[in-house]
Amino acid sequence: MSSATNNLADKAMLVRLNIRQWSARTCDKKVTAEVNRDHGAAADAGRYNKCLLAKSALADVKRTSGAARTYHYSHTLPWRDDGARILPAAMFLEYTQGMRALESEYWEAVNDLLANYDSLVDSARLRLNGMFKDTDYPPVHKLRGRFGWCTTIDPLPVADDFRVTLGADDIHAIRASIESSLQDSIKAATMDLWRRLVDAVSHCADRLAGRDDKGKPAVFRDSLIGNIQDLCGILPRLNLAGDIELDRFRAQVESALAGLQPGELRENQRARADAAAEAKAIADKMSAYMGAL
Repeated sequence: MSSATNNLADKAMLVRLNIRQWSARTCDKKVTAEVNRDHGAAADAGRYNKCLLAKSALADVKRTSGAARTYHYSHTLPWRDDGARILPAAMFLEYTQGMRALESEYWEAVNDLLANYDSLVDSARLRLNGMFKDTDYPPVHKLRGRFGWCTTIDPLPVADDFRVTLGADDIHAIRASIESSLQDSIKAATMDLWRRLVDAVSHCADRLAGRDDKGKPAVFRDSLIGNIQDLCGILPRLNLAGDIELDRFRAQVESALAGLQPGELRENQRARADAAAEAKAIADKMSAYMGAL
């Protein structure tokens, strides 16, 4: 096993996030049959899915779970297609603290839903009227089991972990394959970081240079700059490959864009135009570099 692969296994781990939640939706077979029959359609032409509760009932649960997935993806790197992602050791404390806070919010939202479940079902009885069915609603003690939150952390695989009784040549080939796969994954993770930076800077350039239908400067949120600040702050800890060029561009973006004040950009059109031009120039340079990789 190469020292680079060995060091990588010491600097990162794999993390999985699994969040379960009740959809509060179900297919009403009776209504589906009625709709298809009334329109002269085939029995499998469509399905009528009922929203069992008002949209607001699950809003906090969905908001928190969505925020958790966003946080999870922004603080980790792509791995394979099995749901695992790479978590750098340098990000471990920040990641676990952030996820604990979000998990607490999630269960608070779930508990609020369960506490108000009976009244929500009573409201659904009126809202759905003839489509309401008691059997669509699980009892509250079973409903809790429809929700779940789990994060699991495992070590990165390394070639020397492979143990099996085979010939020396076969074992060497398998270990070489594992190491090559690991290096390919790190290359893909590094490209993901390049895309994040390019996308953020390109979006900033587009929004600052954009115009609305009346020809006035397009509206943008403070998060346009805030997102760049956050990304520049987190990239060094996600840059497991130690990509020097990526860090050089990150420093350039941080120097040119991260310190901009949204309020000033809205009031000073010259400053806004200059920032848009600089953002575009940096994005173009990064895109050209990526194309040469």
